[in-house]
Amino acid sequence: MNLQDCYMEEDLFPKIFTEYEEREYGILFYNTENKDSFDSNHAVIYKDRIHDLRQVLTDITEFYKMKGSRPIIYQSMLDDNWFDEIKEELTATGFKSWIEEQEYMLQSERNAIIPNPEISVKRVLEWSDEIENVFVEAEEPWEIMVAKKTLAYPKTWMFAAYLNGKAIGLLYGHISERACRVDYLLVSKKHRKTGAGRALFNTYVEWCRQSGIYNVYIWPDGDTPKRIYEEGGYRVVEVRKAGRAVLREPYGDG
Repeated sequence: MNLQDCYMEEDLFPKIFTEYEEREYGILFYNTENKDSFDSNHAVIYKDRIHDLRQVLTDITEFYKMKGSRPIIYQSMLDDNWFDEIKEELTATGFKSWIEEQEYMLQSERNAIIPNPEISVKRVLEWSDEIENVFVEAEEPWEIMVAKKTLAYPKTWMFAAYLNGKAIGLLYGHISERACRVDYLLVSKKHRKTGAGRALFNTYVEWCRQSGIYNVYIWPDGDTPKRIYEEGGYRVVEVRKAGRAVLREPYGDG
């Protein structure tokens, strides 16, 4: 699989579930009804499209202040470690910036997950109160609107894990012309360590194999998901340094 496709998908996937405006220098994602979702409210900027960085930062700041949101900026994943190069300029314009290491995983080994037989997994085709309740019990309500809109996308897939007939976990993502991406894995806080995550990922890996879907990548958000993905045969093939920046409160005066 071409990793450049993975990086492009990381930049563009919020188009599925949030509003956006395109600029010469990048994309401004926003959702004024779900301001707690960072994925729904941030700008992506591209190094080779910027001629006046100060002006770009000013434009982004004004845009999000008009939306009533805190300005947040992501560097394009194509521009590895770029925010480290422009840290002084970001600081001078009131932004706090940092670098996050983002691991990219591709499947190179066989799936070795042995799922808990007490956990059943089913494909989800439409939204329901039962599915929404998983987010509530996982204490991640800001993801409800994201997941609901994602599920409405024609090339979305979602699986739910059940224990004793109750939905306790979800794994969902989407397929684009570039890649198949795992968007989110979550389990109800009361039902963690039951094997729900492993059962979900096992079902997903086998579904991809049976469906002939091979342009699949994952980036693990934490050690526990990473261990599950490794059991499923995925290995880290690349580590990118992702730049993030947020305007200091109160909006550049602090």
